[in-house]
Amino acid sequence: MGNSAVTQSLIVLLVAAFVVFRFAVRELKPRVIKAGTIWIRPAILGALTALIIWETLALDPAGSGQLVVALIAGAIAGVITGMLIVRYTTFSPAGIPNAVTASGSRVTFAIWLIAFALRFLARFVAPHGADARAQLPMNAGTITMAAVAFIVIAIAFRAEIARLAPNAPRPV
Repeated sequence: MGNSAVTQSLIVLLVAAFVVFRFAVRELKPRVIKAGTIWIRPAILGALTALIIWETLALDPAGSGQLVVALIAGAIAGVITGMLIVRYTTFSPAGIPNAVTASGSRVTFAIWLIAFALRFLARFVAPHGADARAQLPMNAGTITMAAVAFIVIAIAFRAEIARLAPNAPRPV
């Protein structure tokens, strides 16, 4: 496996990390969440997940067992991360139709940082974690974690929008 595969995998991982980092920084201030745009991040991260799974299988079909383990671990971590983010987020009406104001905190910001720190710690704990062949499945697992977390968050945010702002008055 060449360095170009690892480099391309890292670029995909960096794009995903950028999307998540932007969201994590936004956790520190209240923001209006609209129902019409709530699925953009999960869609982007889902597409990146599919891309890196495809690349991983194309470049190292023999490593499909590692890939499955990484995807399952990433999905489980994503559910936990998403649930913790939602648990420590407060919601209030935004005053516009189909939207709420979501307020994260330092706790939700820390949850994102811890989730990604644990992934990078796995690189040093896993056997051959620094090996290029191991990085592709691990990167797929990381992006899966982010995608699943954002899916859980989007589902919960959508439920809060339905609860708090089903028929909010339109601003003039």
